[in-house]
Amino acid sequence: MTILSDSEIKEKIVNKELIIGGDLSNIGPACYELRLGKIYYDLTENGRRIDAGDQGRVLIKPGHRVVLITLEKLKIPNNILARVISKGSLFSIGLSPVCTYADPGFPGNLGIVTQNFSDKYIEIPIGEPIAKVDFSLLSRDSKNPYQGQHGFQTQIWPIKHQFQKTYKEIKNYPKLGTEEEEAFKILPQATASVLRKLQRKQRKIDISIVIFLIISTFILIGLSTNQIEPFLAISINLISSAIISAFVWIAGPKE
Repeated sequence: MTILSDSEIKEKIVNKELIIGGDLSNIGPACYELRLGKIYYDLTENGRRIDAGDQGRVLIKPGHRVVLITLEKLKIPNNILARVISKGSLFSIGLSPVCTYADPGFPGNLGIVTQNFSDKYIEIPIGEPIAKVDFSLLSRDSKNPYQGQHGFQTQIWPIKHQFQKTYKEIKNYPKLGTEEEEAFKILPQATASVLRKLQRKQRKIDISIVIFLIISTFILIGLSTNQIEPFLAISINLISSAIISAFVWIAGPKE
């Protein structure tokens, strides 16, 4: 298997082969840098198709998984395999790495799946190089060239939603924790720690509120029955207990 050199890639682009709508300045020593087109799909928002032509840039929200569609169209002959990897500059700003390929016989725009795993919004200008593709020459033509969907201009490939499950659907799966435990596992450790502390403090606050509601109830009953003194004594005891508990909580060791 032989990888095409820059001169071979250039020759094919000039002859309107291999890459349609390519820019010769994007040719590397043994690859071509694919650019971002104006169409993309947000898989986190149910595969919503977005045309970013008016904005001039693609916006990827934190945590969102998207399919970026290349500006160029590929026209892969039956004796070539195209391999695609993301540019390292995109990793450094929080986009997940991509490694895919285009089969012999593939025509059309290429869809590249990536996810923003950073806590920032990522804006990429249309026309910005987003991936590198190299081309390997096969020893002979493929007998079963690509027969799938072409182009991605109107829709992306069928997404296998049947593989995606809610917690309720798989809650009896062996070694699966509670829904809360599993949710904490996917959060950054620092975030999960802060949320757990807030939960514990919220429980203490809730208990305090319940105690004061009980005290208020006793006082109201005492007032309505003209037996305020016994209820007042009980209330004072409850208030004292609440104050002692609060003092122990505040003075106790910090988490």
